[in-house]
Amino acid sequence: MPISSTRELFVHELSDAMSAEQQILKMLPELQKEARHSELKQALKEHEQETKQQVKNLQAVFKQIGEQPEETTCYGVKGLADEHKALHEEQPSPEMLELANVSGAAKTEHYELVMYTGLVQMAKDLGERDAAQLLQANLDQEKAMAKRVEALSKEIGKQAKAAERETAGS
Repeated sequence: MPISSTRELFVHELSDAMSAEQQILKMLPELQKEARHSELKQALKEHEQETKQQVKNLQAVFKQIGEQPEETTCYGVKGLADEHKALHEEQPSPEMLELANVSGAAKTEHYELVMYTGLVQMAKDLGERDAAQLLQANLDQEKAMAKRVEALSKEIGKQAKAAERETAGS
């Protein structure tokens, strides 16, 4: 179906966001199992709960605007999931897997930041204030998680580098 109005594009982008969040929900349990760093494991658990709330917020937006989500695949998040699978084929050490996972989490958060920033603006442009507030709540959670992941990335990067030096020195 051709997209010929801003409302149709908004529904399409909302559907893409729903697909993204559902794919992320499927990835988070595996990432939690792979996490060795306790703070990262905790952040991923909390993010799973936030993601469930974000899906509910998206469902509420669809209800508010009187639309149903389209059947679609968010290829941006699918690509990030494919990268994770491909990394496993490289058989990284546990330290390198953790570092790659936190890097992948940062990529995902930044993708979501861009996604929700656009959705908030579209909702405002369409006069959908309540929808914009729900989408802003999702955006605010993503901003907070992005900062947390960035801090964890620095810490885990230092630990990975230290483990690498230990291995090289033995």
